[in-house]
Amino acid sequence: MMITSALLQRGIEHAGFVLEQLVQWTQEHEYESIRQMHGGMSHLSASRPNVFERVNYTKVLSSYALR
Repeated sequence: MMITSALLQRGIEHAGFVLEQLVQWTQEHEYESIRQMHGGMSHLSASRPNVFERVNYTKVLSSYALR
């Protein structure tokens, strides 16, 4: 949903920027595929899933700003 909003606000050419940043990030973190990244970021692979969920929820709340 956030990518959709960014593309609507900044135009379709923003997709190229997003792709560049994704490729750079995956290389820096030594991911070989999106599938590998998806599995590693899953709360199911976290050693303490309840803490993982709570931290993510807190991040979402703290990053939200009324416009």
